[in-house]
Amino acid sequence: MWVFIPLKDFVQAKQRLSGFLSPSERRCLFQAMVEDVLDVLTQVEGLERIILLSDDPAANLLAEHYNIECWSERALAPPGLNSVINAAVRSVAGQVDHCMVAHGDLPLASVEEWQEVLAEHARGHGARVTLVTDRHCDGSNVLITSPPGSLTFAYGSESCHHHRAQAQQKGLSLMTLERQGLSRDIDDGDDLAELVSCDWGSRAPKTLHYLRENGLDQRIRALTSKEANSAFIKMDVVSDS
Repeated sequence: MWVFIPLKDFVQAKQRLSGFLSPSERRCLFQAMVEDVLDVLTQVEGLERIILLSDDPAANLLAEHYNIECWSERALAPPGLNSVINAAVRSVAGQVDHCMVAHGDLPLASVEEWQEVLAEHARGHGARVTLVTDRHCDGSNVLITSPPGSLTFAYGSESCHHHRAQAQQKGLSLMTLERQGLSRDIDDGDDLAELVSCDWGSRAPKTLHYLRENGLDQRIRALTSKEANSAFIKMDVVSDS
């Protein structure tokens, strides 16, 4: 199985966290998350090739460090997450039987979870799709397609529903999974708050180290607490009016 990991420009990554972190902090956080993902994925059995999709120099450096590949987005397709992913997957159709698309904001995923997902997919037969949703059952955190190109990737709002509907329309066998770490992408303030507030054991070591070493965990807790208090006050005012 080949794995594609699309990575945005690191400087522009995680715009939804702009209310909590500066651009440089978001960049460093994203790199830490990607490193956690790669530290784990490079231990997973059954993955023939891991390929980053990015034009950011940082992605090339990571590829060299982990002895994996980095393909240029510009060389694949016009700008856009879906166009790049679909072009990459189509380019390997006929070369491999299975292809997985994962993302760099899944630092909480464990080796065991990845292995479980691969094993579940391997139990299927014929043209099929395995989808790991986010915890809201809205996003598509991991997608495995057999054969590659059997599904057109359509990331964005409610991508889980779009991918499931498309698989059903095309007559592909569909398996939908949820896992503690794989279903928790770090995308917004609530995700950050949960990340710094819960005990994750040995998961996401580099991500959590970066946040704690720079005191960002305390800032995140303080900001989310203020937001919660503000929301409560607004609700109280509405109920009294």
